Amino acid sequence: MSLNKYRDLAGEFLKKAGFDQENINIRFELLTEELELLQEAVDDKTRFRHQVYDVLFILFEIAADYEMDLDAEWVQGMKRKAQKYWGGK
Repeated sequence: MSLNKYRDLAGEFLKKAGFDQENINIRFELLTEELELLQEAVDDKTRFRHQVYDVLFILFEIAADYEMDLDAEWVQGMKRKAQKYWGGK
């Protein structure tokens, strides 16, 4: 499944839940909280996987808010990383 599909699913969730008009700062606060929980869960595989999901979901929500093309961003980001770390190889 494409990253844009996950973005769209997160956007649909936000609309159905009535959270689509939330201030972006609320999402950043949630993201900060989830990152802290992720760090705390590092020794518990089940909890850690759940926290990774929560972090990803919030990032997909943010992408939905800003109508980002995540598939294009992924391709461009991988090109930048390849250039930076492998000299573009």
